[in-house]
Amino acid sequence: MKIKGSGSIRQVKTKDGKPVKNSWQLILSLGTDPVTGKRKQKCRHFFGNKTEARAALADFKREMEQGLKFNAEKILFGDYAQSWFDERQASGTLAPSTIERNRQILAILLPYLQDVRLIDIDATTLRNLYIKLTKDGVGQASAVKAATVINQVLKQALNDNIILSNPCDRVKAPKPQKSKVAVALDKTGIAKLTAALDKEESKVYPNAKIQQPRHNADVSHITAIRLAIASGMRRGEILALSWEDIDFSSCTVTVNHTLCTVTNELKIPKTETSIRTISLDKQMIDKLINWKRMQALYLLSLGIVQNGKTPVVSNEVGERIDGSNLTRWWHSFQKQYGFEGLRIHDLRHCHATALVSSGLNIKAISSRLGHASVSTTLDLYSHAQRKDDEHAANIIGEIMCSPVPSQGRVVNF
Repeated sequence: MKIKGSGSIRQVKTKDGKPVKNSWQLILSLGTDPVTGKRKQKCRHFFGNKTEARAALADFKREMEQGLKFNAEKILFGDYAQSWFDERQASGTLAPSTIERNRQILAILLPYLQDVRLIDIDATTLRNLYIKLTKDGVGQASAVKAATVINQVLKQALNDNIILSNPCDRVKAPKPQKSKVAVALDKTGIAKLTAALDKEESKVYPNAKIQQPRHNADVSHITAIRLAIASGMRRGEILALSWEDIDFSSCTVTVNHTLCTVTNELKIPKTETSIRTISLDKQMIDKLINWKRMQALYLLSLGIVQNGKTPVVSNEVGERIDGSNLTRWWHSFQKQYGFEGLRIHDLRHCHATALVSSGLNIKAISSRLGHASVSTTLDLYSHAQRKDDEHAANIIGEIMCSPVPSQGRVVNF
């Protein structure tokens, strides 16, 4: 934007003409309107002494010449962030879960930045904000997401010519904690959990006919947990399964979808590696055959015919269950059988850890889990490999300390 001259400052006056101390109006001339012939000006209010006002005028001129919007100094973070969010939501290109996370993070940020002008947010503002978030008890994961959202909002503000630069580029944002396997059962623990599931499945109900819906729901939940242990699939992937995804002849299950936790609708997995076919053991296949037969008979009693589109994990009326219902059932099961602290997602870790400690090829495990790269699998489950490494050290130690034979020999390879 072309500015005429260097601009001027004018001390603000009261209604009766008295100067207001340390209150100035910064004025830039934009030339004459070619249609109306009137002078065009851009003004900004500034508080400080006269020297500071002149310096602020130079900054004001530089901002305008570098293309900032006319009303840049009036735009508040809260208003702009809401517009940013509304655009993302209306685009239809983002997953509902992503939109919901953005909504939650903005709810955390707005009490701090709602009325702060975008042009006033600098590196110091952000550093102080991150410290304040920690002091106020905001978790590390939420602080990391908050920094990401701020960066996205300010990056768009930069592209919209509202700010001159993105202060996020000059601030060290909170770092995510390294992913760790929270809980992972060993082989004995997995066997105990499997036995507990079998016991729960064989439970006898006092009035079987009346409580049949509950029994079917329980077996459906048990099936979901068995699949998590046997396949290492994510919860959303298990809940998205339909019977057409199970190939009983080849003993495999194919992951084509995942269930969105926000809308309870099916969606395509984010990565190509998540779309995969997983082999299942014969015991798991037999359990699925029994459950499919049981589900079909129950649904038929309701006038519903089971088909390939019927969810494997279903509710009392044969529809896809809400993930929160499975979580509530799992919490109840945990307390009853002594598996407190073990999340449903941890069953995926149990599956992977058991395979790694058994010496299975890490590439095969990575493919089974649907990881984007083998390095992800290695980072998550290196603890299981360390146990094998300790065992290897003990073996070589025993060899080195073995009695010395009367005559050693060299083996050529």
